[in-house]
Amino acid sequence: MSESNVGRSAAGGHADSDSLEALAKRAASGDRAALGQVCEALRDPIFRLSLRFFSDPADAEDCTQEILLKVITHLGSFEGKSKLTTWVYRIASRHLLKTKRQGAEPTVQSASEIAEYLDANLASQPYSAADEAEYKLLRDEVRTSCTYGMLLTLSRDVRLAYILGDLLGLSDKEASEALEISPAAFRQRLARARKTIRPIIAKRCGLVDESNPCRCDRQIQAALDNGLIPESGPVLMKLERDASAIRPESLSRAIGQLDVAERFADLFRSEPQFRAPERIMDQLRRACPDLLG
Repeated sequence: MSESNVGRSAAGGHADSDSLEALAKRAASGDRAALGQVCEALRDPIFRLSLRFFSDPADAEDCTQEILLKVITHLGSFEGKSKLTTWVYRIASRHLLKTKRQGAEPTVQSASEIAEYLDANLASQPYSAADEAEYKLLRDEVRTSCTYGMLLTLSRDVRLAYILGDLLGLSDKEASEALEISPAAFRQRLARARKTIRPIIAKRCGLVDESNPCRCDRQIQAALDNGLIPESGPVLMKLERDASAIRPESLSRAIGQLDVAERFADLFRSEPQFRAPERIMDQLRRACPDLLG
């Protein structure tokens, strides 16, 4: 089952697409409890989409709240002609494409810039830390930040197509509906994304190919020196995440992939599945007291 039709329920479990659509109908009819459950189920998928798009937790949190507010206020217009998740991703896509943020996005200019940065640190010694837990935290922060940073090298429309298609697993039909373009146009954007990412990682990333020179632990010191990891410590690795954050089957499957872009997508899917902060629901209740109570 793709991430596109999985969400967190109010009880902390998961709600599939069918139950979400049933809840949405009840919510549109004025059922406040159902509306709360819909928001609970959607906030993690929206947060992950926003985080992958902006690579900044604060920006992702703000956008998640803004998108959920739009879902709440427009839920009555959902006609059921598509999956609820497709309809939500359409709202989210419109919002993300027009929203300007001041986090990580403006700091990344091009794929060549990322490649040059990585190449400059290939000869660095592996980071040495007295504390094993600290080392693993920094290594995982570098690994996740690197994959997120590569997404920022893509133009916004191409980036969003890549996230929806290769990372969230939407079909051509679902993704094109969410982006409000033709399936052919969606496939073209997906191809452009893969073409941009492939040369960055093909001869560098040791996670994609063990014979490649780049290792996450060799990039730690540079990340600290350049402020990519702030003095206060890792940012992404301190986010709440699902218990099944790392998917070993994705890592093993990636090794067997012949196409570099497919390996990268599988490696990305093996990254932690971050969860939206609980305070988002509190903020929504304050913003919509008559709807959510």
